Amino acid sequence: MNTSQPGMDVFVCVHRRDVDYLLELVLRSYLVNFRPKAKLFLVTNDRPYLQDFVQRLEIDAILFSDEQWLSKQEAILPGWYKQQVIKLRAHEFCSTPNFCNLGADTVLLQPIEVNDLVQGGLPIAYYTSHKLPNSHFRYEQTRVENVGRIWKIEPVKARRYVDFINDLFCFNRETLVSLNADLVKLYGTEALYTLLKGLTNEKADQNKFGEWTLYSIYILDKLRQQVHIRNTRSGFLHQVHSRLRLQLFQFDSKVAHFVGKDFDANYIKQHIRKRGLALGDYLPA
Repeated sequence: MNTSQPGMDVFVCVHRRDVDYLLELVLRSYLVNFRPKAKLFLVTNDRPYLQDFVQRLEIDAILFSDEQWLSKQEAILPGWYKQQVIKLRAHEFCSTPNFCNLGADTVLLQPIEVNDLVQGGLPIAYYTSHKLPNSHFRYEQTRVENVGRIWKIEPVKARRYVDFINDLFCFNRETLVSLNADLVKLYGTEALYTLLKGLTNEKADQNKFGEWTLYSIYILDKLRQQVHIRNTRSGFLHQVHSRLRLQLFQFDSKVAHFVGKDFDANYIKQHIRKRGLALGDYLPA
């Protein structure tokens, strides 16, 4: 851990299919570029498989099975929603005042410092701007309205920013504890199951909930926290959704989310080296 800045726990939710995609690159990028290190947690639906993988890489991480952080009812939810529940329960295993979720297909291309993540003691609220109200913007707009109804409030401030999807997302521990307590007040002890039961992995259902939007509306419109708000397009995060977008990507952001599970990992590694990024020196030939 770097003693010159406060440490931050990081956790990664890992489905078995993620292990054979970009996970090695993701974890090496964490080791090289995440500067405020504390503990690294990996939460997975196949712990033995991931354990073997981590041991081969000789990476120091604490592993959990999904079921350790899910109730019996939550454990029957579709996998996409189970991961959201785990993220919203991360205060139960992360112990630093602020901590981050790192996507299992999200690579840290440049050094990440505390001031990229936290200001004034609280995580920066990142959003992604859209030049035009395209279909993705409208989809996220509907998510904001749906999540506002979950909180039983008008998401006035969140409406200005709309898209809170961010694959290096940081929580404040005390705030996440409070969020879960307020959900229980509204929906009972199985609050998250109550909100998610009946939802499918179909796109028509996926914007009826969203962990990042739930947290963002909570801090912006329910608690009205005085947090710093920053656009991911300022060079922080780039999302690569298609093979064409991958070919156009200049590998010039601090964080890159490689959404397509069929991307060529070797192509990504080659361009990291070609760009002269420090991470390239730590990648296997």
